[in-house]
Amino acid sequence: MEPIFEGETLVEVGRAAARLAWDGGMTVLRPDGTVVPIPLLAEPEVFSRAELAAAAREAELILSGAVKLARALLRGGDGRDRAALVEPFSGLEAEAMARLFEEAPLPVMVARVDFLIPEGGGPPRALELNATIPAMPAYADLAAHSWLRAAARARGRSEREAGALVAACGSHMERLLEALVAAYRARGGGRARPSIAIVARPGDSQIGELRRLTAHFRAQGHRVENLLPTDCVPEDWDLLYRHVWAHRVPPDAPFARALRAPGRYPVYNPVNGLLEAKALFARLSECAEDGALARRAGLDEAERGAAARLPWTRRLDAALAPRVKAERRRFVLKRSWDYGGKSVHLGAELDPAAWERVVDEALADRRGGGFVAQERIFAIRKPATRIAGDELTRGDLYRDLSTYCGLGASRPGGSVVRAAASPIVNILGGGGLAPVIPGDVMERLS
Repeated sequence: MEPIFEGETLVEVGRAAARLAWDGGMTVLRPDGTVVPIPLLAEPEVFSRAELAAAAREAELILSGAVKLARALLRGGDGRDRAALVEPFSGLEAEAMARLFEEAPLPVMVARVDFLIPEGGGPPRALELNATIPAMPAYADLAAHSWLRAAARARGRSEREAGALVAACGSHMERLLEALVAAYRARGGGRARPSIAIVARPGDSQIGELRRLTAHFRAQGHRVENLLPTDCVPEDWDLLYRHVWAHRVPPDAPFARALRAPGRYPVYNPVNGLLEAKALFARLSECAEDGALARRAGLDEAERGAAARLPWTRRLDAALAPRVKAERRRFVLKRSWDYGGKSVHLGAELDPAAWERVVDEALADRRGGGFVAQERIFAIRKPATRIAGDELTRGDLYRDLSTYCGLGASRPGGSVVRAAASPIVNILGGGGLAPVIPGDVMERLS
């Protein structure tokens, strides 16, 4: 659909939306203690409800397939499977994760699948699964809702009409709350509004997001606190929302009791970092061609179909390396266990000699399951007006589509779009967040 704002009006709407979002907590806390606003794009991403639903369904199939496959590989995978799923973890993290499939009634309450939309068109393609701390539901709401309120004012709409547009847009935070409460009730909880502890590390960079979640949950009538692992007595709370890596939790902290006993304590998500292993994603991709592996994992027809739609991904080994070297532009290399876009190498961005060195070094590095080779999805780039504090920049930015999903009776949904100057998308490295607006809401605004 055609944009409803252009030129200086677009800039004014973007600036007004950014101020609202930053005031609401769309910020990050740096290690030096400074609070930095997350840049906002003035141009929203508009998706039809059908497109958003399709992405959510695809994300759920990828998640459920990955969980089934992880169970199977822990039981009967090869040595490299077990290295990828077990070796990166130690201490409390390993101790807690060993109980994931034996004790936790729900190994994943909320997850996020990160997609790219191909530059040549077609449906989004999934790059990876985030299940440990699938962040940004509050940031997503702040971006979309702030833009809608600013846009409504620019169109001469009343505050009541603006509120109706926000309500029609929907809320990631509310979907998360619904999923938390449903998980609590599935365990036999009887309170209408259970108490919730949001547990994060000291100096968590996303404290703005966590405070916004706290405010929203409290507004719905829940007793909620942001707590450190050392201050959270798990027995005092009906629900424990984990926003901290287990390796950052002191083993003697009260919260560690909950991590060690996911069958006893209602902690969401339980410690499940193995589900983020890129080698697991590669094995899921392999299920599209390996019927025996798919059957061993118990994948149904829909899950195997989703596996077939993944970018072709395989564990890097000596047999595959010559092809990866020869087809440099086609491949990306990723360490099996890493996050934040680190240890990602794009063949198309390197010259042939440098790429050969990267492949050889990755092949020799077997730690934590080694590296995977993944089909490169060349993402769409669009003109963007990026607002970061008082600074405004224009240029073409890459976009991703990060979609929430889950496995419980009530499943989080919705999507957030990140934009970046680099094909490895990072919202602070020259990028930001784009408001995601459903098409029918945009039509009402027009």
